[in-house]
Amino acid sequence: MSVMTIPRVLREKLGEDGVDALLTVFSEVSLNTRNDLATKSDIRDMATKSDIRDMATKSDLKEMATALRQEMATKEDIANLKTEIEKSKTDTIKWMLAFAATQVGILIAAMGLMFKFFIR
Repeated sequence: MSVMTIPRVLREKLGEDGVDALLTVFSEVSLNTRNDLATKSDIRDMATKSDIRDMATKSDLKEMATALRQEMATKEDIANLKTEIEKSKTDTIKWMLAFAATQVGILIAAMGLMFKFFIR
């Protein structure tokens, strides 16, 4: 630790107690400043040049955003999807009605055969 010399004019104005207090303040400021400095381990933990090289640039981010926009569904894609869903629902309802009609027909035929055999 270096020794600090206080000029005579200040020593006379402050007195010995004032000079001691001033030196204490300077010592604490110096200690706090040293505590805020980066250590070797702090510097080792910092990003290396290769880490920085591997980071995405603005142009990389713009390219990714463009690619995402191209992959996103458009309003037309969504409208087409809705149309396909509606068509699928309609087809499902048609098949359900066809099977129901077939089952009713089979049931009527079975009942007719039963009446024919049992009512004679």
